[in-house]
Amino acid sequence: MEHLFGVMLVWLLAAVWIFLLVSWAITGDVSAVEAAFGSVVALLLAIASAQRAFPYVVPFSLATLGGGAVALPVLRAYLNRAAHAQMDAELIERACLAYEFDPKNYGALINLAEVCYKNGLLEQAVRHLEHAIQQAPVMAANEKRRLRMWQDELQHHPKLGYTPCMHCGARSSVGAVRCERCRHLLLPLLVHGRWVPRQLVHKAVAVWGIAVGASALSLLWREQLTGLNALVAILATLSVALGLIVWVVRR
Repeated sequence: MEHLFGVMLVWLLAAVWIFLLVSWAITGDVSAVEAAFGSVVALLLAIASAQRAFPYVVPFSLATLGGGAVALPVLRAYLNRAAHAQMDAELIERACLAYEFDPKNYGALINLAEVCYKNGLLEQAVRHLEHAIQQAPVMAANEKRRLRMWQDELQHHPKLGYTPCMHCGARSSVGAVRCERCRHLLLPLLVHGRWVPRQLVHKAVAVWGIAVGASALSLLWREQLTGLNALVAILATLSVALGLIVWVVRR
């Protein structure tokens, strides 16, 4: 009875896993290959649980699929935040270029301040908003109120006193838009540099799938083979999995 309940739970988690992957493949959050790969893994684990293909198959499948069902929404939320950070980086890059072209560009300064504040760069936000108000002191009544709020918030915020360059590590003034050493734009790198690139996240998913498959095969060899044959099969499986993981990470 316990085994039957465990198998039913595995199939339920597999169905959730496949539904999420298919829906995300439709919306473009994952590729069709990744969705197919994850779905096949889920189906194989569900079938293996029903057939008791290897020892501890049910708890192994529950841990694998349950962890995946929790991790996938977290991964999607991460990718969404990374995509928003990319859009903010592109917006702030355009604002930086407009500001460089015309240092008195009121709209560019406001955009710089708003995107900096949104991404936690409070010192830079205050500095650029102050500069914007200096360009149009009569028209900036709302910005003056916002500046006072940000300045009050900055009093309780840790201050660096400089803007770090994510490219070369140099320190530039808080109001700078380009690194004083390497001349790269500072703010786009700060906004987007905190997020792991999407490709690395996809590599992590692939590594996870390879590790799951290798673990399942190792448990199967342990059950079906004996002695030296089992040891050789397990070592060969782990070696192939390690090689695949290295290939995925380096490509």
